[in-house]
Amino acid sequence: MKSVVLLATCAGIIGAASHAEAAATETPPVCRNLIDEGANGHADKRGVTTNDLIGLRDIGPNFGTDLPESPLALSPDGTRLAFVISRADPVMNDYCQALVTIDAESQAPAQIVDMSNGLIIGAPTIRGFRMINGSPIINSPRWSPDSRYLAYLVSIQGTPQARVVSVENASVLFTTTSETAVRQVAWTPGGRLLFGNEPEAARHKTEIDRRGRVGFLYDDSFVPNREARPSIPGPVPIEFFSSTASGTNIRPASSEELPADMKVPVDASPRKLVRSTATSQSVTAQIVQRDAASILSPSDLWLQYADGRRRRCDDPACTDGILNMWWTANGQRILFLRRAGWGKSELQLYSWDTRSAPAIILKTNDLVTGCQLESATLICLHEASSHPRRIVRINTDTGALTTLFDPNPSFGELRKGSVERLRWTNDVGIESFGDLVLPRDQPRTGKIPLIVVQYLTRGFLRGGVGDEFPIFPFAEKGFAVLSLQRPADYYTTVKDGTVRTALDARVSNQNDWNDRRSVQSALVKGIELATTRANIDANRIGITGLSDGVSTVQFALVNSPRLFAAASISTGFQEPKSTQIYGGSAWAKQLLDMGYPSLDKDQSKFWANVSIESNIEKINIPILMQISDNEYLMALESYGVLKAYNRPSAMYIFPDEDHIKRQPEHRYTIYNRNLQWFDFWFNGRNDTDPVDIRQYEHWKPMRTKMPLTAN
Repeated sequence: MKSVVLLATCAGIIGAASHAEAAATETPPVCRNLIDEGANGHADKRGVTTNDLIGLRDIGPNFGTDLPESPLALSPDGTRLAFVISRADPVMNDYCQALVTIDAESQAPAQIVDMSNGLIIGAPTIRGFRMINGSPIINSPRWSPDSRYLAYLVSIQGTPQARVVSVENASVLFTTTSETAVRQVAWTPGGRLLFGNEPEAARHKTEIDRRGRVGFLYDDSFVPNREARPSIPGPVPIEFFSSTASGTNIRPASSEELPADMKVPVDASPRKLVRSTATSQSVTAQIVQRDAASILSPSDLWLQYADGRRRRCDDPACTDGILNMWWTANGQRILFLRRAGWGKSELQLYSWDTRSAPAIILKTNDLVTGCQLESATLICLHEASSHPRRIVRINTDTGALTTLFDPNPSFGELRKGSVERLRWTNDVGIESFGDLVLPRDQPRTGKIPLIVVQYLTRGFLRGGVGDEFPIFPFAEKGFAVLSLQRPADYYTTVKDGTVRTALDARVSNQNDWNDRRSVQSALVKGIELATTRANIDANRIGITGLSDGVSTVQFALVNSPRLFAAASISTGFQEPKSTQIYGGSAWAKQLLDMGYPSLDKDQSKFWANVSIESNIEKINIPILMQISDNEYLMALESYGVLKAYNRPSAMYIFPDEDHIKRQPEHRYTIYNRNLQWFDFWFNGRNDTDPVDIRQYEHWKPMRTKMPLTAN
């Protein structure tokens, strides 16, 4: 049992007073002194700062869109909801992770049942090899069948392990000591713990080390941009073990013990069946793709009966866009959540009694995801544009939302810029949208600068994809912000039947840079629309991006060279040589399949409207690059050209980072440097607390080579 002091610390983690018994393990230092200030009321009604953003308590990872699985776990007895909260601490450069339970029906105080430190990063397979991209996992807790224990993943000295916690007395029963990462946890119906690790990954590493003694043969397993050694083939098979809840009698799990979602599918080929859910009355709702061989094929909602009968829902609401579905406890209704509306910007929740037409019960521009059904009520994660994720109950008769738990109550008390959803159509007829955030204190005279942030704008407006460009702190500094949603891919406009496979889609997108032109037109028209809503200074428009967003930045700088006055990017630009060399031969082969010319062919025509080097005469704006050490090689070709031509540019490289930067200290620095970069170039201001006291010594000489853009 922990002291009252520790309980106060736990309250800080979850953002609300808690009367829970604290975990019996020692509190990690990163979890101490994290007191929420919600009760203080913020009487001064100050605006949002980067401190507020970096300190947010997150339920599940911040992907900026729908989650592929739910971070919420409803207990088998239906009384409790469990989830993991994480919070970054830039001073300690670590994360606090708390396992929390709440009452599933009331707003009773939350209980912290365990705490640990560290963030668990996923290990996806890309082009046949394991590629760590920096994205955190969805750490969904798993309840034992009797609702007494919870199993989830914790980071122990950087390795994911399974942990079992007693909910009743908040004590740790068992933590695995696997030499390789534990990736999955579950329970058997009889109450035995299942956990899966990756001994094959260790065997691959040992083999790679052995090969290194005689020198590695360079092949598709290399990604030079990341490291000078082969990558591990993926996906890595998981081997499952079974134990008691307290960790005794550990043995390999039998096939009969494994749930269906843990078993390796016999047939991994594409299927028509996209999703299904059954009732106790043996009626199964299915989302079925009409043509399994076509990437553009619509999907329909079907009912499959036990006697073999099938019935399709013919209502337009049952065609395409369905994200998830649930039968109510009595099996009388099916609920389904779908994307629809302008550019698929809306979420719509329907209720269908299977006799009459589906009835819409909720329509919103907010993000609703990670839903769990409790009787006839949905418990979901909900984000609004101005408020981060919280847990809500949705009345499935009325669509009314009731907050069950808000991990960030103080954030709601902060003043924020106004948000307006903008809608427009791009040059190829694709419906596009974005959110315009205006400063809360706009000048009565004079114009305001605009920053474009990309490339998802669903739910809470945090920092764009990768969370590096702090939207509300930008607005607090006096900038307008256009948070741009990337439009649907160009290939979706092709209706002549030539696009059927994923490769067909990539080729269609790439041909004459069709997709980039489509995104470019959405960007330009979005900016034009934003200027009709506010007094935007056309001479002070900035653009930012990571990953695909950087491709948008690059195409825009080359094809609309006078539109932007400054830029900030988080990954390197694509250039003819580095793209196919430093990305590795596997990626080079994929690019060739899409239509890129091989390195033994003339590159000039293909890259004429894209390459920084080929268009250097058009580019003379300040460009900030904040790049991970695992990706900086890709940035060197364009950066070298920019410096050779004396273009104002600065590149900062962050150690031990990936595509998505995860270290809190780095994330906090990147937030603030982006603010200071645009403030310097657009307003001529030096911050009194720069992230690096030497940065202005580097930036000021650049300014002498070009006019100050501030009014």
